[in-house]
Amino acid sequence: MSSTEPPTTEVPPQRKSWRSRLRSRGVVITAVVAALVVIGGVTTALLLPDRDHDRFGPGFDRAGWSGAPPWAEGRHGGMDMDERGPGGERFGGPGGRGFDLDDEPVVTGTVASVANGSIVVNVDGAGQRTIRTDGETRVRGSGNSGLGDLQVGERVVVAVEGTGDAATAEAIWAPQAGVTGTVTAVSGDTATVTSVEGLQVTVNTTALSQKPAVGDVVVLTGTADAGTIRADGIRVLPKAS
Repeated sequence: MSSTEPPTTEVPPQRKSWRSRLRSRGVVITAVVAALVVIGGVTTALLLPDRDHDRFGPGFDRAGWSGAPPWAEGRHGGMDMDERGPGGERFGGPGGRGFDLDDEPVVTGTVASVANGSIVVNVDGAGQRTIRTDGETRVRGSGNSGLGDLQVGERVVVAVEGTGDAATAEAIWAPQAGVTGTVTAVSGDTATVTSVEGLQVTVNTTALSQKPAVGDVVVLTGTADAGTIRADGIRVLPKAS
């Protein structure tokens, strides 16, 4: 007599609900998106150049002039120039902010005379030189906007195109002289200032209504005159107590 075993019924595994499946897939998708964002950020940082490097250029010195010189606006266009001078600082001083000549041919000195079609410059360390001017010659700095504004004895930097007698002034820049430092001596209308760079600067204060006193920390601006600054502006800085 054989015995018949009752049939067994295999219970199939319970399937996850559609909500659970969607939740699991959402977690996976979120993880993948996050990974792609991280990878994209790293790739961008590696491929794109440093922003400061692009802005200031290789070897940029924050205390110096970067890029085109202050007189760079000429017949070929260029940056705008103003009275602040190199480095964008209105108040500079001897030995202060420098600027890159950028291989621009220049003549430096003082104005001997200005005539229609030419300017004569007393070149530093040399004699006089006559340089042609034309309708495209630009004049900037120290309140000057045209050739007629230049004064005899005023210091200028002339950017030149061409050589010899054919040399033509592309741009003429009249830098504003200035010094920032401590007044160490006063004698009448003459003040001695020790600049923040440590140089001794003589300043003629005749044109100033407010006279500096010994011990004042000042910013003086004006024009250069044979090694002296003829001041036409003064600002006394507050001293720390």
